[in-house]
Amino acid sequence: MRCRVVQVLLAACLLPAVPDAGSGQTPQERVVEIDTLNVRDVLYHLWGGGANTLALIDEINGGVVLVDTKRAGWGGALRAAVEQVTDLPVTTIITTTAHPDHAGGNADFPGVPLIIAHENTRSNLERAGAGAGAGLPTTAFADRHALLEDLDRIELHHFGPAYTDGDIVVVFPEKQTAYLGALFPEKAAPAIDPANGGSGLEYPETLARAAAALEGVTRVITARGPRPYTYAGRGPRIDVERRTAGRMNLEDLEEYAGFVRAFVDAVEAAFRAGRGAAEAAADLQLPAIYADYGTEHAQATVEAIYAELERAGGSGR
Repeated sequence: MRCRVVQVLLAACLLPAVPDAGSGQTPQERVVEIDTLNVRDVLYHLWGGGANTLALIDEINGGVVLVDTKRAGWGGALRAAVEQVTDLPVTTIITTTAHPDHAGGNADFPGVPLIIAHENTRSNLERAGAGAGAGLPTTAFADRHALLEDLDRIELHHFGPAYTDGDIVVVFPEKQTAYLGALFPEKAAPAIDPANGGSGLEYPETLARAAAALEGVTRVITARGPRPYTYAGRGPRIDVERRTAGRMNLEDLEEYAGFVRAFVDAVEAAFRAGRGAAEAAADLQLPAIYADYGTEHAQATVEAIYAELERAGGSGR
């Protein structure tokens, strides 16, 4: 392993990735990069290897709280990055959704005594056979859960189905920060996982409830962040503007909630007009304010909403 500190409290850690047996692939380095959200605080932002991760250094109780653990096999690189800022062990994992980008690395932390998730996420992971029990949540909740106190207090909220039926929002109230995870992946068409209880029709209401409840939050962390890239063959480069990707604010969340509402309304209108899903996805009529939003998942999302409308007999919400 080799690690380098780029700035104060900013590091890039690289571990060799082992290819699948017989794949013929050349091992590639796995990169997890870390920076502090506030130089006077102990809350860190980590990216690479899956969805964004947050790490809170709980000095009072002597441990690290991780919010999401990236894809399976990335635990070593994630742990190495955290070790750049503390020698405390990971003692708590908060899993915000059952998606492998967020929960796949849980099994890479077999000694962690506390893994917290929504009860539906636990059920979804159990049904998927996640690690034959390794990395499954040890504590599950229905609507709200809280841990730690004072400046390090963490509040977990479930506002309803969206990408899955177990997505949660993680709020650090004293730090005015909220991690939205799969609820707000990026400024793009949302993905929906119907097999795990996701609902396109409920998505707008869930986001609206979240935005309304996050009073006092000034910093919103989305699921996606910058992707490491190389230049001149000299390894990963950290670009300050790219490093801030995934950091938004409450106004961005409110705008995204409006986008999802407009998206779902447009899909419902196309459905009622008898247009096919592919045709609707190719020509969604959305306000100009959303012209720069990504459309990577648009067709799959439209198809999921169409299927939901068909199950509901075309009546919608």
